[in-house]
Amino acid sequence: MAQLIHSTQHQILYLHNNHTLGRDTCTNITALNAPAASRNHAIIAWDGAHWKIKDISKNGTFVNRLPIKTGCFHTLHLQDHIQFGDLSADTWEVADLAPPITCLAPLVNGLPVIELFDIEIINTGNTELMIYLDERGQWQCDDGQSPMPLADGDRVGANGQFWAFLDTRAATATQTFEAARSADDVIFHFSASSNEEHVSLKIDMNNTTVDLGERNHHYLLLLLAKQRLEDTRKGLPDHDQGWVNKDVLCHMMGMIEQHINIQIHRFRKQVAAVMPQSPLQQIIERRPGELRIAHRQLTIKGGFQQLQGAQTSVNA
Repeated sequence: MAQLIHSTQHQILYLHNNHTLGRDTCTNITALNAPAASRNHAIIAWDGAHWKIKDISKNGTFVNRLPIKTGCFHTLHLQDHIQFGDLSADTWEVADLAPPITCLAPLVNGLPVIELFDIEIINTGNTELMIYLDERGQWQCDDGQSPMPLADGDRVGANGQFWAFLDTRAATATQTFEAARSADDVIFHFSASSNEEHVSLKIDMNNTTVDLGERNHHYLLLLLAKQRLEDTRKGLPDHDQGWVNKDVLCHMMGMIEQHINIQIHRFRKQVAAVMPQSPLQQIIERRPGELRIAHRQLTIKGGFQQLQGAQTSVNA
């Protein structure tokens, strides 16, 4: 994600997709201490392809010691130096121009940036926080007592470990959707015992087979894969395939919704460990009250509703 670094204090500024800067702490994401800075001084925004800065101040914004035109967006480049108000003001260097991501940006030095896809569990000492996207598309933070909805810029954490929630879905929604839909070269191969108490999974991707072995959380994916295969056989259109009611899924697995979220989290972590650059982070798609497996090429060997270990597969 895009970053500015303070030239002397080495403070890292993680950019929101529409990042405001100025002296007024109530109306800006980043407060400027420069005496010549205006109450609302500048905006740095992602336009879908580039990061750009716009001056809205009285005293000007300088990039590489040259003033930019007030009221107009100016494209930023790596290692650009930015000053707000005058040339004696603190300098910020453009250190990263990656597209915005929905994430937890650290507010404490030494903590990592945590990208958010579907579910993330954070351990902060004796407090465990679950950050997850509910079926309405709302990010929630659950501390084990009650979930709280998250808004862009909210502070998340405990015990001296704190992050800012950055919700950049408006800037990346199309990109994320296309990434999930373009992974048609990914094939899931499930192998289940006759009672489905043991489920193994292999994934073919980029001409490579990755054996993820047997894990408890593979059973959740198996149930969702079976529903998608069944709906494909019925000839349902893609957008209607594979959806399973959340309450039905909880009953089938004998789990509450929070534990199902933990299963999804464990699978995502497992994939990230062995295939960090894979498109499988968003393995689960959601709509109100329902879940489904995001991928369409699936094979199942063994398990219930299979005859003598026969294999079922669909390449939709």
